[in-house]
Amino acid sequence: MKTTSTFFAATLVLLSGCITPVDEPAECVGPELLVKSLESEYSCQNTTRQLNINLSETYTVIRSQEEFDKQVTGSCRPQIDFTTYDLVIGKKGLPNGVSGIAYTLRRECNSNKEVLNVAISLGMTTEAPNITYHALIPKLAAGQEIGVQVEVK
Repeated sequence: MKTTSTFFAATLVLLSGCITPVDEPAECVGPELLVKSLESEYSCQNTTRQLNINLSETYTVIRSQEEFDKQVTGSCRPQIDFTTYDLVIGKKGLPNGVSGIAYTLRRECNSNKEVLNVAISLGMTTEAPNITYHALIPKLAAGQEIGVQVEVK
């Protein structure tokens, strides 16, 4: 009987060591995707000031030239290749002037959602502008979502 009890206890100890806690999965993002701009593709200038859209602290995705012509004003009026690109465009109020904007686009691994990160670097001027940011991204599938995260530094 003592051998059976010892065997049973040893088996429980061994089996309990096999159970490992399930960790929360780490945030999963895919490789960086190509992002272009109206400056690089259509020679627009100073789009943070020269493009305007009736938004405040948010963004929209423009998927056709007709939508672009209706919603966007300014000195740059390109004929965008909307068979290749969608235009993500938004507005952001800043406490200082802007010295630069960097964009990264990634697809989340566990969904069909893409995330555009907009990193706005502040300049030395004391103005408080409401700037326009934008990115030409690869054409989204019908119903595909994109999120935008704006970081001001």
